[in-house]
Amino acid sequence: MPSRHLHRRKKRLLLATAISLPLLVGVILLTLYLRLGTQPLGEAERRQLAGRFKDVIERAGGSQVWVKEPPYAPFPPPRSNAAAEVLVVAATFDAALAALRDQAEKAGLEIKTRITRAEGRWRLADVRLTRGREPAGRWRLREVGQLRRATIIIDDLGQDLEAAHKLLALPYPLTFSVLPHLRQSLDTAEAVHRAGREVMLHLPMEPDSPDRPGQGEIRVGMGASEVERIVESDLASVPYAVGVNNHMGSRATTNTMLMGEVTTVLAERRLYFVDSRTAPASVAFDVARRKGLATFYRSVFLDDTQTVAYTLGQLREFRRVLDEQGAAIAIGHPYPTTIAALARFLPELERADIQLMPASRLLQLPEVARLGPRRPTSP
Repeated sequence: MPSRHLHRRKKRLLLATAISLPLLVGVILLTLYLRLGTQPLGEAERRQLAGRFKDVIERAGGSQVWVKEPPYAPFPPPRSNAAAEVLVVAATFDAALAALRDQAEKAGLEIKTRITRAEGRWRLADVRLTRGREPAGRWRLREVGQLRRATIIIDDLGQDLEAAHKLLALPYPLTFSVLPHLRQSLDTAEAVHRAGREVMLHLPMEPDSPDRPGQGEIRVGMGASEVERIVESDLASVPYAVGVNNHMGSRATTNTMLMGEVTTVLAERRLYFVDSRTAPASVAFDVARRKGLATFYRSVFLDDTQTVAYTLGQLREFRRVLDEQGAAIAIGHPYPTTIAALARFLPELERADIQLMPASRLLQLPEVARLGPRRPTSP
């Protein structure tokens, strides 16, 4: 009898163990899962996730979205609860928000979205991402009527390397146009490239005045082979150039045949062209567009008068043009007054939701293809 009773007790004990052991293992696994799931994101993982979300938003919205990020600074914002801000044109708002939600689902993140309307019109989506109880990111999608994009080109570089370094110290994506065959042309182009900024060739072209634009000049009457040889030589002295704008050229840019030769050479090398519009009757932009080049034109000169006050006034005029047409180019020079005015004004562009970008990016925007310079009116 005692042995039979003992046998029954062992049997019950084994049965209880068989039932409780899987439950215990399950509790342990669930605890581990919850602990792992609520661990704070490491900085590297947080940046990787933010990069993926940025990519899907930009793919969904194309040129109609702008993920605002400090130029030449880490992205996303350093604090996990700080929102990454996105400006989205109204027609693309739903697609951008849907892309963000889809990416959250793929990443296994929980998403909470709160949509309000600013001034009773434009939508504002506050999107919070979490993994377990830990924040995984925050995005703020702001609907706008249009995006405004700006390029500022600094001409006449290659003469003074110190001025180039002062401009490079400004944490904004200026575009640097370098004159060829000067003592500092090569060093300037290399310094600009190392800093991650865009290099252009500032191509000397014949003016109406007796002034000479310097070595490597393109003149009316030159044949195709001579134009090609000079442009090749100029480009060789300004490495990393991805585009060209004219230096002087009030006579050359009004000559359709000559500009046809110039733009043919540029098209063969897949370089873009910006018409500095040193002559109201310039045909350079029209010829370049017919040739199929990525092309645009200068709207504002910043520093015909070398004072900070004058350049600030021209920058405000530049902003007015941007409000009117959505995209524009301003051209300045490496004068101390211009550098001082830019240092003061460029943060205002950022606060006004105006995106500053290199010329090559601006020229790829669909809206740029629909714009053209004002034509001179007959007296």
